[in-house]
Order: sequence, then C-alpha cells, then structure tokens
Amino acid sequence: MAESKTVKELMINKFVKVNQDDSLFEVATKVSEDRETLLACVVDKKDKLTGIITPKELLKAAEICEYGGSKHPFFSPRELLHLLTSRYAQDLMRDPISVKVDDTVQKAIDIMIDKGFYEIPVVNDENKIVGEINYLSVISTSVWHCNEERE
Repeated sequence: MAESKTVKELMINKFVKVNQDDSLFEVATKVSEDRETLLACVVDKKDKLTGIITPKELLKAAEICEYGGSKHPFFSPRELLHLLTSRYAQDLMRDPISVKVDDTVQKAIDIMIDKGFYEIPVVNDENKIVGEINYLSVISTSVWHCNEERE
C-alpha cells in the first residue's frame, strides 16, 4: 500500500488571486494572462479566501456578455438574470473550496472528482492562499510511481 502524500508535496506556489471588488473584466484578464492556472481565488481585504471563480463561471458570463443570452437550456431564468447583472468577482464567486498543506493528496483527489475541479486552492491555518494543487501534479506523480513499481 502506498504511503499517504500530503498536499504540500505536490502543490505549486502559483495561483490567481483576485479581490472581491475586482470587475469581471479584471478577473478574466488575470486568469487569461496567467496561462498556468484557471481558477480565480477570491480574497477579502484581509487576504483570506472567501470564494472561487471557476472557468465555467467565467465562460457563462462571457457567453451572456458577448452574445446577450445563452443557448443552454439548463440555465434557469434566475441564473440568467444573475449572470446579466454580475459585475464584480463577489457577484460570480461560489463558496470557497480548499485544502490545507498538511491534508492528504487523497482528500484533494476526492474534492477534484466529486466537484469536477482540475485545481484546488491550498490555504494555511489563517485561510490565506499559499498555492494550489492540480490534477496534472497528481497524475504525473502517480504515473511515475506506478511505473517505478512495475519495473
């Protein structure tokens, strides 16, 4: 049985941090300029994680903004209205999901699979972001480990 790895062994120190009152344009710009991470981590004035904005939320907002509506029938009228009136990060963010540096990688995997995320913010005990763990680091390490066991 494999030993339990901790998140700090696989996390990267890079993440996209946005403020609650950043405009959606600023959020989209920061995410698109980063090119390594896709998740926007929303922080309050004390730099604590208060929410996240996934690429899916940004894509929904972009579709509404650019095309004035959505062709996707799974949006309720309430969701469409919310997207049309969203202007700031706090309007579009969802509740924060995170792991701590000493959590197991298995916990991060469970969240990624259960929530459909490719990356998760990593926070310290004060709930400040210190990095993120993503599926690429998990997969590459696991593939390497599995290959070593076969040889």
